[in-house]
Amino acid sequence: MANFAFTYSAPDANGIVTVTVTRTGGRGKEPVTIATSGTATNGADYSISPTTLSFGTNSNVLTFTLDMSADGITESPETVTFSLTGAKGTPTYSTNTFTITDAIECFMPGTMILTPSGEVAVETLKIGDLVMTHDGRSEPVRWMGRHTVSTVFADKLKTLPVRIKAGALDDNVPSRDLLVSPGHAILVDGALVQAAALINGSSIIQETDVPQVFTYHHVELADHSLIVAENTPAETFVDNVERARFDNAAEYAELYPDAAPIAEMDLPLAMSQRQVATATRRRLGQRGVALYGKALAIAG
Repeated sequence: MANFAFTYSAPDANGIVTVTVTRTGGRGKEPVTIATSGTATNGADYSISPTTLSFGTNSNVLTFTLDMSADGITESPETVTFSLTGAKGTPTYSTNTFTITDAIECFMPGTMILTPSGEVAVETLKIGDLVMTHDGRSEPVRWMGRHTVSTVFADKLKTLPVRIKAGALDDNVPSRDLLVSPGHAILVDGALVQAAALINGSSIIQETDVPQVFTYHHVELADHSLIVAENTPAETFVDNVERARFDNAAEYAELYPDAAPIAEMDLPLAMSQRQVATATRRRLGQRGVALYGKALAIAG
């Protein structure tokens, strides 16, 4: 989950109130903008910038939206509407915090994770087991999260796994097909790229042949790291989502009641196709066609 707080200043001499959006949780690098929806007239009733809204009007109700499509992925559930009510000079406002669904980073069962003693299936890992990081460290698993998905009720584009086929990213990378959640970031050409942003219709596709109910598995270390999944550097879990979404959230709360937040790796982050470097898109597209033939229609 990502949390955003809306705070309102006191009216100035002209009755103008400034609304500011502040991220209080979730991926700090995820962009956000305020957009309008309704009949307010820009310049007369309000002025707007990417994260602030100035409001001074005689109208009783104006509606604005927090537009998550700024990340390049338009998803209607990620639009929050809020209202400002009152009259110019004597407005009445409230401060609210809204929660918006963010992507989660997780592996499908059967994904092989590199450990000091060889590869093991992700679902067999336990707290305390050692895994190898992309930079050669051997680190203990801090927590294994489980997240059960029902495809009957889920938004399929945001939920169904992305299949990164063998060799899609480089020679023997992945070594076998890698299936991860759409929001799971992979290290590609020096950037963390969410799997959904890599879809090219040939070597990287959104998988539809999944059980009606399945469970994703999350690997958490003491820090936000890259572990090796099917010979591919893939991020570990970072606590920018609400842990209550996990099947075993109570276990984490009992184990780590005073846990500090996990800092994200300081790497460029691409969350949509247009944020992926042109050279990377071209390189992966050419590999995909060479390995798997003509690209199909891109999912999503």
